[in-house]
Amino acid sequence: MDFFTYVGTQLNQLVFYGQQHFLLVAISVGIAVVISLVAGTLLHTNRLTPESWSRPIRAGSREALLIVFSAALTIPSLALFGLLQPILGLGVTPSLTALTIYAIYPVLRNVVAGLSSVDDAVLESARGMGMGSVRRMVTIQLPLAWPVILSGIRVAVLIIIGIAVVAGAINGPGFGSSLFLGLQRLGSVNSFNQVLAATLGCLVVAAVYEVVFWIVQRFTTPRGIRV
Repeated sequence: MDFFTYVGTQLNQLVFYGQQHFLLVAISVGIAVVISLVAGTLLHTNRLTPESWSRPIRAGSREALLIVFSAALTIPSLALFGLLQPILGLGVTPSLTALTIYAIYPVLRNVVAGLSSVDDAVLESARGMGMGSVRRMVTIQLPLAWPVILSGIRVAVLIIIGIAVVAGAINGPGFGSSLFLGLQRLGSVNSFNQVLAATLGCLVVAAVYEVVFWIVQRFTTPRGIRV
C-alpha cells in the first residue's frame, strides 16, 4: 500500500491523533503561561511584591527560578516521562506534567525579558499621573511586553510539539503512540507509512499553530508597537 492510500484509509484516526496532539500542547503550554506570568510579574521589580522584599531578593529569586527551569529543560525527555510514571501512572496526567515543566522556561524567560524592556521613563510618567503599581502593570507593562511574551509562548509551543511525541512511551495522547508502534513494527506491512504519517502529522500541528499565532499576534499586539 502506498503512503497516500494509507493516509486515506487511516484519515479519521490520524485526525483524532492530531486533535489530541494539539490539545496536549495547548493545555500544557497554557498551564506554563499561567505559572510564568504569575511568577514573572510577582518577582519583577515593580512593587507588586511586599515592601519587605528587597530588590536584590526579588532579582535573586527570579534568576534562581530561571536557573531551575533551564536545568529542567535539559533533562532527557524519555527519562523525565519515565521518572513521572511510577508517581503519576500512565496517560494524560504525567504527559501534561512533563510537558508543562519543559514549557515554563522559554515563557518565563520572555516574561522577565519583556517586563524588563519597558522604559523606566514611561513607568515614571505613569507613576506621576497617579497610577498604582497594579494598574501600571496591567495597562502599561504587560501590553508593552506582550510581543516578547508571545514570542516566548510560540517557541515553547514549537518545542513541546516535538517533545509531546515521547508521551507515547507512557500511553500519552497524540501522535506519539502511533509513532512508537510504527517504530516497533518497522519492516512489517505499513510500518513505514505509520511512522511517516505520524511525523508529518506533527508538522501539520505546527503549521496550524503558526496560523493561530499569526492571528493572535495580529489582533492582540497594540498597533503602535506592532512589527
